Amino acid sequence: MNLSIAVPKGRLLEPSMEILNEVGVDLDFQDNRELVQKVNGNTLVLSKARDVPVYVEHGIEIGIAGSDVLEERRSDVFVPLELDFGKCRLSVAVPEEKDLDIEDFDGYTIATEYPTLTSDFFESRDISVDVLELKGSVEVAPKIGISDAIVDIVESGNTLDANNLVELEKIMDVSALLMVNRISQKVRFQEINELVEKIKGLL
Repeated sequence: MNLSIAVPKGRLLEPSMEILNEVGVDLDFQDNRELVQKVNGNTLVLSKARDVPVYVEHGIEIGIAGSDVLEERRSDVFVPLELDFGKCRLSVAVPEEKDLDIEDFDGYTIATEYPTLTSDFFESRDISVDVLELKGSVEVAPKIGISDAIVDIVESGNTLDANNLVELEKIMDVSALLMVNRISQKVRFQEINELVEKIKGLL
């Protein structure tokens, strides 16, 4: 089976490669700066996690990324499986010295890499906030006084602790997802369905 596959660099890369290799998609890629590689007939795209759903929507046949980035990007892809890794949560966090409830946030500035999910969450609670989009290290924003709180991924909580932040409320649970291009899912239904069933058998 020759596929085009997008996998995220970072913490999801190793488990993504392991599960694909276990079902016979041999992706023994070269660990260099080349972001698109031909590996045993497959095309492997090494991408930022947030871009994987976009690549899959626009033609890459299969991808793996977190449910957080899919919900944020609103990409139109087929999701046959939730995978058993990449478990974490998207949460609101505040400086530990502030005694706050979510209902107190009216008029606050929230720093985040997830502006869409953040806006949706506060709008659903009828709370008006200013959303400040950052591309990383959002924990810094309250420290330097440019935000009142953050919305970010929480796994162990160690990063929050190190930056004197406390988790106030969970917005959503997050896990890795298998994503399939909608046209490929129809045109190569049998091949992709076989792959999905093999992965399902591992979970």
